[in-house]
Amino acid sequence: MELFLDIDGVILDFEAGFMDFIRDEYIHDLPPGYVPKSWTMDDEFGALDIQEVWDRFLATKRFTQLNLLIDAQSFNQVAARFPIHLITNLPKSQYLQRQQNLEFHSLKYTSLHLAGHFNYGDENYPSKSDAVAKLRTPGKRLIFLDDHPRNCQNIKNAFPESEVFLMSRPHNSKAEVEDWIRVDSWDEFLLQLD
Repeated sequence: MELFLDIDGVILDFEAGFMDFIRDEYIHDLPPGYVPKSWTMDDEFGALDIQEVWDRFLATKRFTQLNLLIDAQSFNQVAARFPIHLITNLPKSQYLQRQQNLEFHSLKYTSLHLAGHFNYGDENYPSKSDAVAKLRTPGKRLIFLDDHPRNCQNIKNAFPESEVFLMSRPHNSKAEVEDWIRVDSWDEFLLQLD
């Protein structure tokens, strides 16, 4: 078995860190614990240039210290048994910062890659299925976990035999689950691996 896991919204709590940044820098009355309802957040923060805010956030130390959504010990136990390839949809310039955040939490994994449905204007930016195709071992059980439905569909289309899981997040609550399984937590995902 090989695991291919997204990071933001699955392993790291990007939304909470980003909302704290928005509260501290832009919208001081944003309620603590506010969770965005859409992935792009355009309809929720129309007065803000989300791309500009996002770029500013990525340049902060906060971005390298996002909190975990998972239990590090159970993650590392899985990593001791099976290869875990982390595939996150970030600009290439953020690779080192993402690596630092994972090291901050002492997470063990086989490899870290940048790929996904959003290409940041780079026509050569790989999809998640492009990354998985280069990393997977044919014949091994392929497990994929992400919080974005487009990435889940991308993997299922490319690898029909794969087991694809969608991590429930507010931004994907209305997404229809097609050829994958919705899970509400890391622990629920782990139960599916047995």
